[in-house]
Amino acid sequence: DLLGELIGRSDVFSAHLAIAEDPMLRESVETKIEEGMTAERAVESSCAEISGMMEQLEDEYLRERATDVRDVCTRIRQALRGTEAANPFANLGPEAIVVADELTPSDTAMMDFSRIVGFVTRDGSTTSHVCIIARNQCVLAMVGVGDDIARIETGDRLILDGIRGEILIDPDPATEEHYRRRAREIETERLRLMDFGRLRAVTTDGRPVAVFANVANTDEVRTAIDAGADGIGLYRSEFLYMLHPDDYPDEQTQFEAYRAAAELCGERSLIIRTLDIGGDKALPYMHAPREENPFLGWRAVRISLSMPELFEAQIRALLRASAYGNVKIMFPMITSLDEFRRAREVVERCKAALGREGIAFNPAIETGIMVETPAAVLTADLLAAEADFFSIGTNDLTQYTLAIDRQNEKLDEFYNPHHEAVLRMIQMTIDGAHKAGKWAGICGELGADTTLTERFVEMGIDELSVAPSMVLSVRSKICEMA
Repeated sequence: DLLGELIGRSDVFSAHLAIAEDPMLRESVETKIEEGMTAERAVESSCAEISGMMEQLEDEYLRERATDVRDVCTRIRQALRGTEAANPFANLGPEAIVVADELTPSDTAMMDFSRIVGFVTRDGSTTSHVCIIARNQCVLAMVGVGDDIARIETGDRLILDGIRGEILIDPDPATEEHYRRRAREIETERLRLMDFGRLRAVTTDGRPVAVFANVANTDEVRTAIDAGADGIGLYRSEFLYMLHPDDYPDEQTQFEAYRAAAELCGERSLIIRTLDIGGDKALPYMHAPREENPFLGWRAVRISLSMPELFEAQIRALLRASAYGNVKIMFPMITSLDEFRRAREVVERCKAALGREGIAFNPAIETGIMVETPAAVLTADLLAAEADFFSIGTNDLTQYTLAIDRQNEKLDEFYNPHHEAVLRMIQMTIDGAHKAGKWAGICGELGADTTLTERFVEMGIDELSVAPSMVLSVRSKICEMA
């Protein structure tokens, strides 16, 4: 149990335990020992091979997992040597800012967050586990700053401007006072928003709008609930698959993750999206063929429907978890009624199998779709007749409506989520749902755009699902509407 003492700080360390127990790592180490390497050298060599492979992946989230592999292997090697890592943060003073080339989750496990107010790292990205921990601890993290870090020396006074992405070194008194005043204003606003955590999102004329949260794992479910979310509008199940570098997570592994999330939510809705891989997200062990237009290719529900064993394992896990909370199933990238019916047939088939096996599940579990394509919008009346709910994925809906690759930086000036065509698509979806007596929400980035909150409410939106950090801002905006 090399990482057992870290459990509880975050689900990040549960993922580290999974890496330590991963068959690919273990088998690689055992093979190298049989070939004559020492145990420590075998771990080092296997780590280099596996992390090197992951660093070559296109998906940013998966590339960042290479850091976690190295972190786990370092701790295994320390255990083999019988040594403990020294704590470099033991003597930090109050209001310290930690500056490093890279910080691992094991580094953060040694930190006293009552003394640390920020991180600055040369490497890393916002998908790193260090950033996840920083968000959970309400600590500012500026990662991937590159060579700018060379300007900072031990003892420098720093101001981290996370809004502008700037680092100010040894600021003059006037600048420091300006930022301290701004920090007080931000804290005052944060305290103001906390009052809305105890309120339902209801407009001043009495119209309720649910404010849910988008999450990627159980730890973020806990963060969302603590932030005041009414429920989980989008649980991105693909991240569970991404944490397994060599094979798909089995039914039991998925069930345990979904059950933990369901138990945290209690009576709150927990909408879990089935595997949404493809486009800008890939699994290293899937060996999918290269595609000229991956966003128009083999992705999301198309993969699930063409891999029935994979799909059934996930659906069985979701159904089993529904016995522990208010779980709902959402299918991504539906473009036709036929696709939705095929997906729902899998659900019914798995229900029948679980029933024969005497395994508990919610027989009335709701199934809905993410509306992400013009095809789904234009057939919203047909889909709403059979789906239990709609959740609009505005990121993909925008790119498909405008025919613009949202990953292409050269097209940033043309990518406009506020385009009237996109907003009309959203209105058509809401209208299609309501005519069939179903509810419609938004779980894309646009849901957190408070400049559009009032318009969405006027459109008749029933739910907005946003990042946990935006829950109170969106709720306050709704409550203040006339």
